Amino acid sequence: MSLSEFIKQKRLGVFLTQQEAVKLLGYKNSQFLSSLEVGKRKPPIEVLKRMCEVYRISQDEMRSRYVQQAKVDAEVMAIKRWDEHFATKEST
Repeated sequence: MSLSEFIKQKRLGVFLTQQEAVKLLGYKNSQFLSSLEVGKRKPPIEVLKRMCEVYRISQDEMRSRYVQQAKVDAEVMAIKRWDEHFATKEST
């Protein structure tokens, strides 16, 4: 499960709408949270910390999910760079 899916699942687990959660997180626009939950934006650590409080998630669990997502993102980026490099070499 991605970090964005985890965040959404935890919000729903405490029975909050996006609008309610956004207010509790200190934001005005639910588009911010929507972008996090669909994976269009990466959540700042400060927001993840606040989510721990609002969604009743332990900081250890959130940290684990954050690190797991960072590893996945790093692997995807490394593969992309590798493939781009060798695609360029093969065409020359």
